[in-house]
Amino acid sequence: RHQDQTWQNMQATLGADVTLQCQITTDERISVLKWSRPDLNTDGYVYFYRNKRSYENYQHPSFHGRVKLRDPEMKDGDVSVILKNVTFNDTGMYECHIAVRNPVRSKRAHTEISHFIELTVTGEFVMPTVEAQTILIVAAVAVVIAVVIAVAVGLLVLLLKRNKKHHILLRKNQPC
Repeated sequence: RHQDQTWQNMQATLGADVTLQCQITTDERISVLKWSRPDLNTDGYVYFYRNKRSYENYQHPSFHGRVKLRDPEMKDGDVSVILKNVTFNDTGMYECHIAVRNPVRSKRAHTEISHFIELTVTGEFVMPTVEAQTILIVAAVAVVIAVVIAVAVGLLVLLLKRNKKHHILLRKNQPC
């Protein structure tokens, strides 16, 4: 039994799809592939594959419908997965654990490989498009115009009321 470990750091932008890369360089048959989050200490895998098929019922609910193999045939030992629409909750440690069997040796002889990825999800400000900027400017101008009209109408009503009172006072003071 032989075991290898490798480490990698990755960054992804909030909402993006990210490829968690993992590859073996042997021609041995993959008997088990487990993508997990060891830092979560919860039941369920990111992705689980055994006996030539994946098992979604072993998957943690937060990864349902969001994880797939980059190459479903795992050609050239590529066992990378694509994680769709990453969130801040996806930040953390991922382990790609592979158990392989050499078809030439006895069935008991196998190798285990673990590759660890520390994923950091960052939120970056996305500059609005020209169309969105234009809409914001038009909306701001419309609000300013509405406020100016409201103030003008308010002043006009106030002046008319004052003027009406003044006119009534003038009439009272005039001789008949």
